[in-house]
Parts: sequence; C-alpha cells; structure tokens
Amino acid sequence: MTDIHGAVRRFLLSLGEVLTAGATTHADAVAVDEFARLASVLRTGSSQAEAAMPGILPVCRFWDEALDRAADGPAVLAGHLRALGPSLRWTQNPNYRHRPPDPAFLENYGYAVIAGPAGDDKPEAARPLVAADALAVGVLLLGPGTYYPAHHHPASEIYCIVSGDAEWRRGDTPWRRQPPGAVVHHAPNLSHATRARAEPLLAVYLWRGDLATCATLLEKDLEEN
Repeated sequence: MTDIHGAVRRFLLSLGEVLTAGATTHADAVAVDEFARLASVLRTGSSQAEAAMPGILPVCRFWDEALDRAADGPAVLAGHLRALGPSLRWTQNPNYRHRPPDPAFLENYGYAVIAGPAGDDKPEAARPLVAADALAVGVLLLGPGTYYPAHHHPASEIYCIVSGDAEWRRGDTPWRRQPPGAVVHHAPNLSHATRARAEPLLAVYLWRGDLATCATLLEKDLEEN
C-alpha cells in the first residue's frame, strides 16, 4: 500500500526544485518563493493524509503517454506522479460540466487534487490526497489538440509543465510555446488560456489565496472560438 503522505512530500520536494529552476522572470521567482514557503508546511508532515478512492475520466487514456513523454522534461516529477497515479481522484470544474466550451472538451480535460482543503462539503472526486488549508496542488491533463479557453479565478496560480507541446496566453499577450520544465504564473483574476498541440499536456498547478472559487470561462472567448 502506498504511503500517500510520504509520496506527496517527496513529490513536493522535487517540485520545489523544478519550480526554482524554471522561473525565468523576477515576478515568477517571487511567486515561486511564496508557494514554496506554503508547501514547506506540507513537507514537515503537519497535514493529515486521507484514504484515497481513485477515480478516472476519459482524458486519463493519455496519462501513461504524458508520463512517458516527460523523459524530455522534468522526469523526476513524472516518477513521483506515476507513484501517486493509482490514488488520484480525477474530476472536472463544475462550471465546465454545466456548459462545456466545445463538444469534445470534457472527453479531453480533467484534473486531480494532490493537496488542498479537504472539507466535507466537497464531492468525493474533488477531495485531495493530503489536507492543506493555504495551498492547493494538483495535476491538469489535456488531450492532444485540446483548446482550454480563456478563464480566470481569484486564486494566484503557478503551472509547472511536466510534458507536452502546448501554447499559453496571458491576458491579451500573444500565444507563447512553453517547454516542459517551464513555470507559468497567473496573477489573481488574470485571464489565461492554453492549447495543446500534437501531444497531451500534463502540468502541475499550484493555487493560493481563494481556493474555494472555481475558474470561470470568459464569455468573449467562448463566442469567438
């Protein structure tokens, strides 16, 4: 049986090193430092692990391929994620389930929470493996060719790309291809979008601030795409 808490601690230790190496701007470096200080609480073992009830979604058909492709990027994270994989509970933003941005989106999108708030009001699929009050950490998986339209949320966010060829856009800036190992920082309520290219996209996300409010898609982006 997997020692979930120990596996999460090892994952976070490696994630901190990859984030530090991938921050290319001062703003990103400051954000990484803030997230690292919050994550250090988990590394001390002060939070409580919960028994996992695994769940899968259609997008999970790309999980093994995404991990295998991480050999070209932060392979150490892929190794930790592979160990956690059987315990992950995959879920989807309820706002997107209510109104999918396109007919194929829900077949090619999903996320799983590794650490975060573990209130009893959460649906079983959205509960984390390890409880944490001030930080949410998880993984996002998109199938090849999937467009994740512009959206925003009040939480500050960092993505660390594990594998996949994808483009990212922040606000009205041009699309930018980000390689595995790159850090992508989104300030609170900054609109951002992602589009996977020929490969599935696997990325670790970290949220701090308002962890209860789900992301909302921008109506303008939905109308234009």
